[in-house]
Amino acid sequence: MKTIRANKKIFLAAAIFALSFSLFALDFGGAFSNFTRVKGKNFSNLKLDQVDNLTGWIRVPIKKDGTSYFVGQALYEFEYDAGVEKVYNRLDINLAKYVNQWKIAGEPLTLHAGRFIFSDVTGLIMSQNCDGAYATYDFSRVSVFAYAGYTGFLNAATVKMQNHKQDPFDYNTSSVYQLAEKYLVFATGATVPNLFSTQTLSAQFLATFKLGGKAFNRMYLTVDMSGPIYKTIYYDASTTLGLQSFDGGSMEVTNLTRADFKYFIPFKDLAVGLGAVFASGNKNGDNAFTGFSKIDAFFAMNEPQYTSLFKISAAASIKPLKNLLVRAGTGFVFSLAKESGAYQGFEWSLGADWQIVSDAGVGATFQQYIDAEDSDMSKVQISLNAFLTF
Repeated sequence: MKTIRANKKIFLAAAIFALSFSLFALDFGGAFSNFTRVKGKNFSNLKLDQVDNLTGWIRVPIKKDGTSYFVGQALYEFEYDAGVEKVYNRLDINLAKYVNQWKIAGEPLTLHAGRFIFSDVTGLIMSQNCDGAYATYDFSRVSVFAYAGYTGFLNAATVKMQNHKQDPFDYNTSSVYQLAEKYLVFATGATVPNLFSTQTLSAQFLATFKLGGKAFNRMYLTVDMSGPIYKTIYYDASTTLGLQSFDGGSMEVTNLTRADFKYFIPFKDLAVGLGAVFASGNKNGDNAFTGFSKIDAFFAMNEPQYTSLFKISAAASIKPLKNLLVRAGTGFVFSLAKESGAYQGFEWSLGADWQIVSDAGVGATFQQYIDAEDSDMSKVQISLNAFLTF
């Protein structure tokens, strides 16, 4: 009996010592950001949209070498949208993950488990938070990964996923925290860096399965190549074969193909980029590519996503001063939903970001989309943003 009590005391003392060590090494902080914009169809009907964020984060190291730790972040967001005369309050835990690394046959196996952002190789199909696990293993000249996630515990106010147009998600805008639509997400892939001439080849498979209600299952197989073309000219190109089925219907075959080129010039960090994106679909609504996350295809609009369109874009950025970044972009959009290749509209953007000190910065952006046929579809928005970390 005395031995048991002694062991308990030893265990308690060890636990207190370990906790004290963690508290001394614990790192934490917060940030405040302000996003003020006016938006509307044209300059005569601009309405205010005010968003303020307050976040707090914590990082607890588990191993001294930094290969194992826990990190978490919580968010409160306030929004007033004068366009619909509504106030929104949102609470979220947008990061809570455990990270650990082991050596298997002398090579690193890294595990991320919890809530964190997962993005596919294109960044246009899925890029959002999920609750799940992500494991990577690097060996020889290949890196492989596997991922599994669940969306049903996420906040529908902060994470937006694409449902089928015939089965929209019933979102309660007055809710502070509403459970999101339930999906299971699986992904796996491999990356081969320096396959030849410093070129990198990646292949990924992503599958999403809707739980409950009408089934909307999607699978994506993506092949991506990236690397330098000549000196400081780089490219990144991919094509995705999509398969999707709604409510037990026939399987549709879709496609998303993209290519980006960037030229870095050693003058004031000048960078120039060109890009093109094709997302399949026709005027009958058949074979329309549908991503998983809602990712806006236009600068100034929250619709449409990357579906039934072809877009050509250009962008540039420069640092005229050390802490000042000036950026500009433009794009031409062609609709596949009306007539194949029909010109849909033009967009452009101009902005600047000034990092006053390492913990504070401000920015401003002007964005406009001009629809070729319907002026009611045109959009303008002018935004000001600021952040402060502490």
